[in-house]
Amino acid sequence: MDKPPLDGWAMVICNPVSGAGRGLTILKNVRRTLDHAGVTYMHEVSSARGEVARLARAAVLSGCSTVIVIGGDGSFFEAVNGVIGPLDLETAGRGLATHDIALGLVQAGRGSDFGRSAGVPSDVAAACARLVAERTTLFDLGHVSYRSFDGEDRQRFFANAAGLGFDAEVSLRANAGSRMLGSTIPYLSSLLRTLLSYHNKNMEISLDGGQSWHARANSFVVANGQYFGGGMKIAPDASLADGIFDITMLGDLGKVDLVRNVPRVYDGSHVSHPKVTTARARTVRVDSAERVLLQADGEVLGLAPAQFTIIPAALKMII
Repeated sequence: MDKPPLDGWAMVICNPVSGAGRGLTILKNVRRTLDHAGVTYMHEVSSARGEVARLARAAVLSGCSTVIVIGGDGSFFEAVNGVIGPLDLETAGRGLATHDIALGLVQAGRGSDFGRSAGVPSDVAAACARLVAERTTLFDLGHVSYRSFDGEDRQRFFANAAGLGFDAEVSLRANAGSRMLGSTIPYLSSLLRTLLSYHNKNMEISLDGGQSWHARANSFVVANGQYFGGGMKIAPDASLADGIFDITMLGDLGKVDLVRNVPRVYDGSHVSHPKVTTARARTVRVDSAERVLLQADGEVLGLAPAQFTIIPAALKMII
């Protein structure tokens, strides 16, 4: 039987600028909860991009049993990759990714789509209560190999969703914007501004090693969870624990048609649009002769070509 996740000691990592600066206030609430429950823990506050991953990795190497993240999708993305560290895809696929380490999340970010998909309470008190209740479940993780902006082959793990094309261009603009207006408003504002100059991309796609097929697409989304973009239900039938990706391709949509159908993405009804294609696969390959940006969990990583692989039951999560 697995030990309770807080049986050892926990590392609490706070992104202080997440949630329009609410991170430090939430940290006080988390510490109060852990103190009351008699949990042994340390806490750190990140100060730069990439530091959550470094702090998580250092805690794992020092023997912690749990990493608790206060932040949004970007912070959780860093923590996942920090906990897993340099494990290759084959090692992670044998179920060794994070099973000795549990991850917890208290949402504070402007975009907490993984939290929505996973059922993490948005209420801070309720989320803190979940931490000390110590119930865990196993979720799948995504793995993506891709081309970095400096031309190197790289790889990352992601918890929620990755996207190529317009979606990644919007994420690039949204990440450079203000953090003071929550998640939905910055994403929609970035979507409209990006739309002015964006052109759909030619992509070559292969699912589960099958014959590749050509598509001209606005966006190609590989989803583990249901939500992205600050509450958009991009993959309404997705599950974090079914061992398979849900793919949503927005095809050769024109600008007016795209804007007209944005509200449908919030309730998932966009999947009935004739230019939207859905599929399910365990591996996905996307190539393009054009410059096609890639994002994973809202973090813009690099460019196509990209290879995606689902890793079943690889993430041990307090939920």
